[in-house]
Amino acid sequence: MNSDPFREALSRYPSSQGQTLTELSDVTPVLVVFLRHGGCPFCRQVLDQLKSLSAQLAERHLQLAIVHMMDDKEAIKLLSHYSLQNVSSFSDPERKLYELFQVKRGSLAETVGPAVWWSGFKTTVLSGYLPGIPGKDVQQLGAAVILDQGNVVASYFSQNSADLPDWDQLLSCELPRE
Repeated sequence: MNSDPFREALSRYPSSQGQTLTELSDVTPVLVVFLRHGGCPFCRQVLDQLKSLSAQLAERHLQLAIVHMMDDKEAIKLLSHYSLQNVSSFSDPERKLYELFQVKRGSLAETVGPAVWWSGFKTTVLSGYLPGIPGKDVQQLGAAVILDQGNVVASYFSQNSADLPDWDQLLSCELPRE
């Protein structure tokens, strides 16, 4: 994923602030988080975790970018709830960035199957991340990648809808600029 065609493809998708992932990652490394649909309680849990990671991201000189499948208005409302409204966000309802980064879509078992039920119960009932209206693609799984100068230097791809990144492990990667 570090070829010129990859960088070129990245440059086709501007954020709501007008910058592409290529432009952002040329300035400083970027933690790019691919969300599931906006109504997903696990998506809301990830956003809350990202809010808590702001100091750690600043310490590592990492920008945060969020890729989602919502329209900009819906995304701003959700991101604002977690104080992330100023983060570079990419509306990708056609899932072109998801496909470019090879973020997989889950099977029925990987999105709502028995392996996800207990995590879903804990996330919604015990932790209070209540679901919203299901989004465009409830089978889309999440991911997080660290992008530096258009190259993926670390990644985590969810194996089911409840599978969230180990942020400490992901953020401990060695960055080429260090």
